[in-house]
Amino acid sequence: MAFKAIRAGNYVEASRQFRSFIQQYPNHALAPNALYWLGESYYATTNYPVALESFQRLLSQFPQSEKAPDALLKVGYSQLELKQTAAARATLTQVAAKYPGTKVASLAQERLQRLQLQSGN
Repeated sequence: MAFKAIRAGNYVEASRQFRSFIQQYPNHALAPNALYWLGESYYATTNYPVALESFQRLLSQFPQSEKAPDALLKVGYSQLELKQTAAARATLTQVAAKYPGTKVASLAQERLQRLQLQSGN
């Protein structure tokens, strides 16, 4: 249901459903996915502080999750949106170093290059 809501662009309903799932089943095998998509639903509605919190919670509770690389990338993106540029640079550099040769690493490097161009460094 929650995935259907997010695909339809109904982020408010999706976030409500993902949050409910996490509260009911905090240790379920799909809890990391629910946390990730909860973060995505908040990110899509520009609620970056809550998105950041969701992605960080996934990383602290489920560091081995298959969603961890994506969550770390989104931590960096959220930090950028919150104007936490130094923290975002550190996070994106960590993504590139921790997951070399992956899609998330190339997205992180891309964003870092754009930051360098913007700052003139």
